[in-house]
Amino acid sequence: MAQATILAAAQTAATSTNIVVSAGSSVTVGMFTTSGAIPAFVGMQIMHDTPGGDLLVGVLDLARPAQVLDGPGTYRVVRPNISAHGVDVGVYTES
Repeated sequence: MAQATILAAAQTAATSTNIVVSAGSSVTVGMFTTSGAIPAFVGMQIMHDTPGGDLLVGVLDLARPAQVLDGPGTYRVVRPNISAHGVDVGVYTES
């Protein structure tokens, strides 16, 4: 399994690079910190790219820090400003 960072660990609002999942494939997407634990109230939105715009399909948070995305589809993860929590959090994929 290969891991790749698609959103560097930080506290600022940002959107990951696209996660392209081929038909019949799956990709794990998850949060990570460079130090410390994932704060309890940090949540990131998993968005599915659709013809009508992005569609919310999941959330990464302390209770569910990783999810499996099934293809086909193009997804991205949106991190809000989490500076109030004082911990840098990023997003990775594993396929």
